[in-house]
Amino acid sequence: MNIATGFNLPPYWLNRPVKILDPNTADSTELSDYLGNLYQCPVRIKWEDESNDNLWTLPFDPVVSISGKNIIVRRNVLKQNNGDNSRRGSIKEAWSQDDYEVNIAGVLIGKNGEMPEEDLRKLRRYCEERKFIEVESDLFCLFNISRLAIESFELPFTKGVENQMYTIKAYSDDTFNLLVEEKRK
Repeated sequence: MNIATGFNLPPYWLNRPVKILDPNTADSTELSDYLGNLYQCPVRIKWEDESNDNLWTLPFDPVVSISGKNIIVRRNVLKQNNGDNSRRGSIKEAWSQDDYEVNIAGVLIGKNGEMPEEDLRKLRRYCEERKFIEVESDLFCLFNISRLAIESFELPFTKGVENQMYTIKAYSDDTFNLLVEEKRK
């Protein structure tokens, strides 16, 4: 933030204390504190058909944010009003939980002042492939997220040829059994 005196101050979030979350002892109130907040942690990715030896750890612990929401079906029906406004609002028929929206932001840094070409190729391959990726991270474990479907990615302008920032927008992906077998007696 620039102040009229000409002094440059770091952003307000640099001076805030960082709380470390232990995934083994975290309870639901602590988890709700992290929903929608930034969290820096190692993230490892791979495709389903790859072995665990091929897990790629995204460099320099990217910043991860998770957002969640419920889907609520609301119906507005005609209600008789007795003059006391006791019949206002909508009727909520059913609700379910939507996918988690996951944003991953990080930086790739090349060696010896060169472009991080190998990491950029690897990142592009994961982002452009039309299949989900398996992910491992302490934060993802807390929300039972093991797979992501990447919707978009961005490589914004980054100063210096050896640096390249990236952001990935993805959604959690769960497996569903859409075919239900009828049991015959």
